[in-house]
Amino acid sequence: MKNMLIIVSGMAATGKTTFAKWLSQEICVPLLSLDELWDRLGTTNIPFAQYWILCEDIMKHSSPLIIEFGFWGEQNSIINELVEKYKYQAINIHFCTSMELAHRRFNDRRKYDMGGAKPQITLEQYAKIVEQSRDFQFGNCVIYIDTTDFSGVSYEDITKQIQQYAVGAE
Repeated sequence: MKNMLIIVSGMAATGKTTFAKWLSQEICVPLLSLDELWDRLGTTNIPFAQYWILCEDIMKHSSPLIIEFGFWGEQNSIINELVEKYKYQAINIHFCTSMELAHRRFNDRRKYDMGGAKPQITLEQYAKIVEQSRDFQFGNCVIYIDTTDFSGVSYEDITKQIQQYAVGAE
């Protein structure tokens, strides 16, 4: 899987971080998750450009990489620049569900994340937060994962699709 970039995208509360962590361990590929970076540093006050610098540092060595976040359209050009510069094959795993269900999950998670209750947000506020990441897609190979029912999502099947794409891209 040398020179393979796996992009895990989607709205907040669709399961992308959980999957990306699992996939990273399953296939022994490093994961750069902006949420994880924020958690480690204890702040969201880091420039987003710093995330791309970290990505590039790994890609310089032709190492496979998983990146995960609620990416939006304007990041296509940044990702494309890195993919072309380092001659990577990219596959986009995009997690999706209804806006209403993701909003409910988001609020449920806010009750328990980071050591205490967080204020609930309205559906309209949530929609503004995720509107740009909802329809993100990158490249020719996009696998859409419907997470309406998490029990119906097979990580193993997604991994097989990634491996099939990786073999076909060589």
